[in-house]
Amino acid sequence: MHSLRKQLRNKRQQLSPKQQQQHSQKIIHTITQSSFYQQAKSIALYLPSDGEVDISSLLKETLKQNKRCYLPIISNKEKGLMHFALYHKDIALKKNCFAILEPAYKKADLKTALEIDLVLAPLVGFDNQGNRMGMGGGYYDRALEHLKNNCNSHVKPIFVGIAHELQRVNSLEKNAWDISLHAVVTEQGVDYFSSHEYFS
Repeated sequence: MHSLRKQLRNKRQQLSPKQQQQHSQKIIHTITQSSFYQQAKSIALYLPSDGEVDISSLLKETLKQNKRCYLPIISNKEKGLMHFALYHKDIALKKNCFAILEPAYKKADLKTALEIDLVLAPLVGFDNQGNRMGMGGGYYDRALEHLKNNCNSHVKPIFVGIAHELQRVNSLEKNAWDISLHAVVTEQGVDYFSSHEYFS
């Protein structure tokens, strides 16, 4: 697992800036055309690092559409806890323990994933069954634990992975705590893993 994670991270870091930009533009276009994005009133996005797909311009687009934007914040590193903080253009950003920018926030204003319609998450690898490999910290898995074995399509959020197509693998080993994706968006389009009632 560790060597596969390293291999996939290397592959994504080797994309040229031009390839990165082309992929980002196609992915952002696909997201904005999707029903899951158009219907969502609150959306958690992310700021890219380590060769992740750069969806920063989607943040601006989402704010223009008067949707509420959130970014993940590490609320407790020792316990591996992540929450979501509101983001808008006047909010200052500061580096967290992993040197990733996150909004300045008050604890009282933090949201859980359950309070957000759509979570767009970066990943290191994914397979055709919707299994997701992250950076290894399990932050998204813990934040979305309530989705585990929950077939009710009215439970929020819709969990969508954002990736380069080269991050697709045939099969990932699944751990008991792993939360599967409802869909993934790459430069080649959307793959849906959950029943379409999630997306209708």
